[in-house]
Amino acid sequence: MTEMKNICGKIPKDLHEKVREEIELTESSTQKFIQQVIEEHFERFTGKGEMSMGTARTIAVQVSEELFQRLKTVIAKKGMKQKDFLIQIIEEALEKAEAEWQNKDSMEETEPATEESGTEEAQPGEETESERESELDEKAELKEESEPDEETQPEEETKAEEPTEW
Repeated sequence: MTEMKNICGKIPKDLHEKVREEIELTESSTQKFIQQVIEEHFERFTGKGEMSMGTARTIAVQVSEELFQRLKTVIAKKGMKQKDFLIQIIEEALEKAEAEWQNKDSMEETEPATEESGTEEAQPGEETESERESELDEKAELKEESEPDEETQPEEETKAEEPTEW
């Protein structure tokens, strides 16, 4: 077992109260709490944490007191550091979201082409939506072309260009 030494010092009363609350909330001891705080302090400066401070980015959010207390309780029961716990749940949520996106993308690749490409499959005798749209567009274009322009198109030519519906 590692040799242990005492450390002692006076701190402001309000800070002492915060420490006591934290220790009670986490169901820890003063010794464990002080050791954890000191270890976290030195890990930050020596880069022994999961990432060095040069590449680390900070995410900060404000939460309700109730949510904060729930977080502290879970962290204490798991025996984890707050930072490690938050990183873990962020990574899990990101992996889940990325997996959902990959599944969605792979599903889209395996489905038949959509109306946009015009290669949608239809049953015999059944038109696809893109075929109906194309047919309507062609009819509209032909109708516009077939409407007599008083100066350029005679009536007889217009009738010959109109499509026959079957």
